[in-house]
Amino acid sequence: MNFLTCFKVPEVAKSMAHLLVTPEERKIIEIIKDDIYSIKDLSTLIEKKFNVNGEELVRKMYKRAVLNKVEVSDGIYYKTSEFYDRIAYFCQYETDIWLSVPRKIRDEIDDWYVTTYAETAEPRVKEVIDGKKDVIENAYFFTLQETLDLIDSLDKQIYSVPCNCNAVSQRCEKDKDVCLLFETGINTQWDRGHGKLLTKDEAKAIVVRADKNGLMHTSETDQAICNCCGCCCYPIRASKVIGTTGIWPKRRYDIIWEESKCVNCGRCVKICNFGAFVKEDKKIRYVEEKCLGCTICSSQCHVKAIKIKKI
Repeated sequence: MNFLTCFKVPEVAKSMAHLLVTPEERKIIEIIKDDIYSIKDLSTLIEKKFNVNGEELVRKMYKRAVLNKVEVSDGIYYKTSEFYDRIAYFCQYETDIWLSVPRKIRDEIDDWYVTTYAETAEPRVKEVIDGKKDVIENAYFFTLQETLDLIDSLDKQIYSVPCNCNAVSQRCEKDKDVCLLFETGINTQWDRGHGKLLTKDEAKAIVVRADKNGLMHTSETDQAICNCCGCCCYPIRASKVIGTTGIWPKRRYDIIWEESKCVNCGRCVKICNFGAFVKEDKKIRYVEEKCLGCTICSSQCHVKAIKIKKI
């Protein structure tokens, strides 16, 4: 098998796939194919083919998500990753190279990524709907206070990474270093050597800043707190593909707009990711059917004209 096949590169990405790996990595992928190797065996194989430190290259490829780890009964092994895994890391940590790819190709890859993610998420969402599973990633919209309380309750280390949704899609200029992760097992960002360790106060400061900048909070409480926007967020975009808007991420609050208290400042218009608030003739109007119940409009209304009601 050649590299494009081994790495499962979609048609839309074939013209830029050479940017994802070095020539050595490309050859190693073609050698490994679907096999798994211990770090010792893979390092030996690499050193026979190339004049490099094999173990060092294996660790570098793992950090770049060119390789993945596999846990079997006798320990940790390595296998080839694939385009779907690698592209997010590439966009997060090699952004300048990603931005050198023509916008049309980047948009096509972004659309492919959303569709692929939606296809993989749909069975998990169905399990939740059918009561066979409690939650999946980005399960619920959280209010600002709920998010801060969640951080206080965690007994795990918290670290931040660039938002993978924004890194790939590049649809807006909102804050990027806002993803808070808790997982540290194999194939996580932390295990690969990424992420900035945070205190709880530092994590809460990121959430407060994100809220002010119009980024919504979603979490399942076990893996991450995502602070993302409506134009980039993959769970929100994927939910539109599979028809689960309002179910995943799950809406838990209705928005109550008190027109009599509104001073028509327009803050809600700027904050809302879905166009649920509009300003016409210097007056605010609430378009309820566009609201997904993310609640950031309420926390950012300085005159308390927007309240939330638990569903």
